[in-house]
This record gives sequence, C-alpha cells and structure tokens, in this order.
Amino acid sequence: MKEVIGYNWAKYEAPDKSVRALPKNVDIDDETLRDGLQGTQVETHPTLEEKKIYIKAASEFADHFDLGFPGSENNHQGEIEKLINYKLSRGLDVSLSCAARGAAKVDVVPIVRLRQKTGYPLEADLFHDVSEERALIQKWNRSDKIVQLVENIKYLKENDVPVMMVLERATSTEPAELFEISRIASDLGIDRLCIADTQGRASPQAISNIIRATQYEIASKYPNIKWDLHSHNDRGLGVVTCLVAASEGIDRVHATSLCVGERAGNVDLACLLVNLNLEGFRSDNLEGINEFSSLTSELLHVQIPTNAPVIGEEAFSTASGVHADAQYKEESHAEGYVGIYFAYDPVDVGRRPNVRIGPFSGESNVRYSLDDLGIDNPSDEMVKAILAEAKSGRGLLSKTKILGIATQYLNGVKEPSS
Repeated sequence: MKEVIGYNWAKYEAPDKSVRALPKNVDIDDETLRDGLQGTQVETHPTLEEKKIYIKAASEFADHFDLGFPGSENNHQGEIEKLINYKLSRGLDVSLSCAARGAAKVDVVPIVRLRQKTGYPLEADLFHDVSEERALIQKWNRSDKIVQLVENIKYLKENDVPVMMVLERATSTEPAELFEISRIASDLGIDRLCIADTQGRASPQAISNIIRATQYEIASKYPNIKWDLHSHNDRGLGVVTCLVAASEGIDRVHATSLCVGERAGNVDLACLLVNLNLEGFRSDNLEGINEFSSLTSELLHVQIPTNAPVIGEEAFSTASGVHADAQYKEESHAEGYVGIYFAYDPVDVGRRPNVRIGPFSGESNVRYSLDDLGIDNPSDEMVKAILAEAKSGRGLLSKTKILGIATQYLNGVKEPSS
C-alpha cells in the first residue's frame, strides 16, 4: 500500500524515555456533539433537548464536552449558549469548550461572546494545520495564517478565554514546523496543547515519538500547559494510540460515543473507558455504560453493531462448544468467575456471559442456556434432543425453539430413549 503524503513520525528519533510523569487520572473529552456530528453516521442531528439528555447521561463518564462550532451559524450559537446554561443550572461536574479555525477571527468572536453572555470560562479549541504542505495544497500563505493565529490567541486570552491549541494533522507535519507553532502558541499563554492525529494514520510508535518530541521542546519551559491527544480511527488504532498517549503523560484524550465521526469515526468512548480503567489510568464505575450506550443509540439514531466491544448485543456471547464448556464449569467453580475466555468480567460493564446453541455447540451450551431459561436439572434426553436440533440446522436456535423442545420433555410428551 502507498503511504499517504506527509511526515511519518514513526521514523523520528525521539527521546528514549517519557518526558512527563504519568497523570493520576487521564481525563476524557467527549467530542460526540462536535466532531461526532461532522461525520455521516448521524444523519439527523439531535435536538437541543436530546443534547441536554446526552450531556447529563455522559457526564457520568466524561470530564469535558466540546459543544460544536458557534461560528457556523447563529442558531447553533444560540443552542450552545443554552447548553452552557444547562450545565450551570444542573451543576454538572464537567468542563466545556467550542471549536474554531485557529486563523479565522470570525470563528473566535462568537466564543468570546458566549463567554461574556454566560459568564462561563468556555474553552476555545483552535484547530490549525501548521504545515507548509497544507498551505501549498490550499494555496494559503503560511506566514499570514500564523499572524492571524497569533492575533486570535491574544484576543481570546485578553477576554479570559482558556485556549487549547490543536495541532491539526500533527502526525503528518514536519517536526520543525510543529515545534515552531507549539512554541509560538505556548509563548502566548495557551492552556492546553493538543496533538491531533486527524487522519487516523499514526502507529503506536508514531504517537509515542511525536508526544515525547513535542513535550521535550515545550514541557520543561511551560510545565503548566496541559496536554491532549485527538485521535481518529481510520486504521482501527484509536484506542491503542490513546493508551500509548496515557503512558506518555497525556492529561486528556478525546472520544465519541459509538465511534461516530468523520470517515471511520473517532475513538469509541465505551471501549476507551474500559481500556483506560484496565490499565489503571482511571477508576470509573462502568456498570451503566451499556444502558448509556443504548440511550445514545436512540438519541443519535445510530445502531450499535452486534459485535461491538463492550456494548454490542453479542459482545459476551459464544456458540462454541469448547468455550461454553469452560464457561459453564468456571461459573460453578468454588471461587466463582475466573475469566477463561473473557478479557474482563462482563459484570463490570453491566453485562453477563451469554451462551447460544448452534451447529458448533456442545452439551454445555444446552445446559447453560436451559439454566438461563430457568430449567434446572434437565434430563440427558432433553439436552441431546436440543443439541440434535442445532446440529441438523445451519443457524442458532432461538429461545422459543429451545423452550418448545424442552417443554415436550417437561410435559412428558417425549419418552426417554432406552
């Protein structure tokens, strides 16, 4: 396959160890209502009331929300104002931001206006591609863009607006160009610096290199600046790159519910939460994550794939005989659940193992399923009859079919075989 244009940070010779200490807790920026809605999975954007419901529910898991682009149009700006006031009136323990093009004054003025009208220190997330390559393609004057970026940061800081400089398409930008803008923005007093893998192209090694290198250039001189990572999922590496970033001292990583967003989407929120908790970067109670994800599916009108990690209907299911046998026996083990075939206990995310019966199943599948249906101590004949039915077909047996066969034996219609 051809490599995309741009610098490959996997080849950069970065410092041989992490520059910053690990944070006590890695925060999550929920980008569902901004970057998530820029994609095409959500065909009808949620209403204001639906957004309120979402923010209230998601505040159990996320620490920060990006509310959108107030510079896009007046109705959207008014909606963002109402969402800010909703957060304040409900006392939600989250912070908020809005996005803007870094070199477009027309984008930053509405953020200042919102800060003044609501009294809330709304964070401004300034996205800007600082590369010569992007300037060439779009016929920009890079120097002029930098001048405007500087003016916008100054304007925001003069109006007490916290600023996150988002280095858009950072993982394709030449090191010298990236370091230049990072220093300029840091000199102006930005609050956060965000490495953006806008294309979702970066490997784990590339993420490690770019974070170490950029922090080496900036962190020692500006120790109070917080660090973010904004990943996309085009290579399916979004969660992995966030874990790498966490191990490199990143303070906050970005995600969306149900992985919505441009192209292949952003980092999936539920999957990220599980992994950050498993790796010791957070300590959330995730028992409600599946209920929350079902609610989000309704609000966004986006279906959850049945095999989606953590939240898919079949995420903890098997129809394999050998798997079901181990699962059936481990659950009756004296010490309880031991996790032979699971990466983590399904109970931790409000789920339980699910065993189905199909052509590749064994007797343990049947006994497990019958237990779930409240049928204790089934006869061997009942078990064999149900398994024979599964073996004779090409699909999974429904609960109705299983109960139908079982009922014949329970009612004595079927005589035990001799």
